Amino acid sequence: MMLEPDERRFDFSRTIGHISHFDFLIGADVEGKFVGFLSAKRGNANRIRNTAYVVVGIIEEFQHQGIGAQFFAKLDRWAKEKEIKRLELTVMINNYAAIALFQKQGFTIEGVRRESMCVDGEFIDEFYMSKILD
Repeated sequence: MMLEPDERRFDFSRTIGHISHFDFLIGADVEGKFVGFLSAKRGNANRIRNTAYVVVGIIEEFQHQGIGAQFFAKLDRWAKEKEIKRLELTVMINNYAAIALFQKQGFTIEGVRRESMCVDGEFIDEFYMSKILD
């Protein structure tokens, strides 16, 4: 995940203002607590309108409970309805839980973005992953 813990403050009014920037956005709550989201932004230019960039975040204590799988099932339905052929995302190479989720959902690693993130003063690579929809 790109954001550090102190950058993850939830501001409802700010979030509402950003919703229009996404073509697909879904959230999850458990007992009234916001626990995760998935967003997808479709390419604007005609040549890349078949592609959507995906961002997902689930609070750690709520991972491994099927929330991510539910998000991706709904994303896949939306993408097929919109005739999107390719979903893509990036993930830090040491985020094993996310990588496992993405691979389980059909994403494959295409490449490495070297030293693309700086966490606690250390540069970390990211995997570039994609899923081609039938």
